[in-house]
Amino acid sequence: MNKLTTTVGTMLGLFAMASASAQTVSERIEQAVTPLPADLKADATVYDYDDDGAREVLRQGSNHVECKPRDERGFTLCFPTSTAARRDYSAALAAQGLEGDELQIAMQAAEDEGTIQPTPPGSILYRLYEEDDRIKLLWVVLLPGMMAEDQAMSLVSQRDPSLAGHGRPWMMSEGTSGAHLMIPINGTHLSNETVDLDPIDTKALYEKDPVAHALLPLPADLRDGAQVVTYTEDGSRKVLREGSYMMECATRDEATRFTRCYHKSLGAQTDYRAKLSAQGMSAQEVSAAMVEARANGAVPATPYGSMMYRLYEEEDRLKLLWVLFLPNATSEELGMSTASQRDPSLDGEGLPWMMREGTPSAHLMIPINGTELSNQDWDIDR
Repeated sequence: MNKLTTTVGTMLGLFAMASASAQTVSERIEQAVTPLPADLKADATVYDYDDDGAREVLRQGSNHVECKPRDERGFTLCFPTSTAARRDYSAALAAQGLEGDELQIAMQAAEDEGTIQPTPPGSILYRLYEEDDRIKLLWVVLLPGMMAEDQAMSLVSQRDPSLAGHGRPWMMSEGTSGAHLMIPINGTHLSNETVDLDPIDTKALYEKDPVAHALLPLPADLRDGAQVVTYTEDGSRKVLREGSYMMECATRDEATRFTRCYHKSLGAQTDYRAKLSAQGMSAQEVSAAMVEARANGAVPATPYGSMMYRLYEEEDRLKLLWVLFLPNATSEELGMSTASQRDPSLDGEGLPWMMREGTPSAHLMIPINGTELSNQDWDIDR
């Protein structure tokens, strides 16, 4: 690190401390909860650390999330309360001068000894940054040890598209204890301003090339090599394009109007769904039967942390939706909201939310805002 960088960093840190000291406690609390969805703000704990790394509670909350006011780097962060002991331990070590790899080694040693508990897989971190040179509103799902190929995820950074307001989630640090899913939150008054994109005429593409249409829900880097299947009237599988790796997409289901992509290992679930539809079941009946089938083992269990991609082409519901499966997880453990974002999503402003918590079908709904396939109503006040 050169002298200029050190000087600038010192000046920024001093500026941040001066700004914090100029704020009242009420102002710091109000600012600290800004990254959260609305339903979690009022009852969130707000805390900070003193110079010795000791926790200072600015407001004691009653729900399952807590927030730390903007730090010297410009980040405002919120976490599940289930990880509080880890963060307190880390702050105490940092106050003793540990940092970087040395701090990580000490944290791992404490975890191995049982002094602190591992981070629950699927835990969410909420981050706000208020300048335009990086992603402003970013939610991060921690997936320690997981691999992108196993979870049907992309590894291609969406930083640059996110700065234009249409980035999609991607995985970082796969296979390590720090593996995580980056979820840029587009379309809100806190997000990077969205650069308008021309919508894709998906219906025309379906008529012209059903295979290309089936691949639309995927991030671009996962489309090459994905297998494409369709189903006959009796629910039998027919392969339209052989795949060469993990992904499979099914052509549009005319009963639900959904186009879905998923890990190939979930093909048995799609086959089962097609058979149920062929028997004349309604979409609601099929959905209920799938929940029961997962619970009783009639179809293979959905791997924890795997992603499903869904496209819908009408304006009456979410168009581009990614679903992160978290079987049996609860919102309290992971720090998530369960308040539906269906209506905001129709205006292109929806935030992720958890559904069916505590069941084998528990999942995080991730509306993908701001893309050429998304619901498009981006005229919001900033």
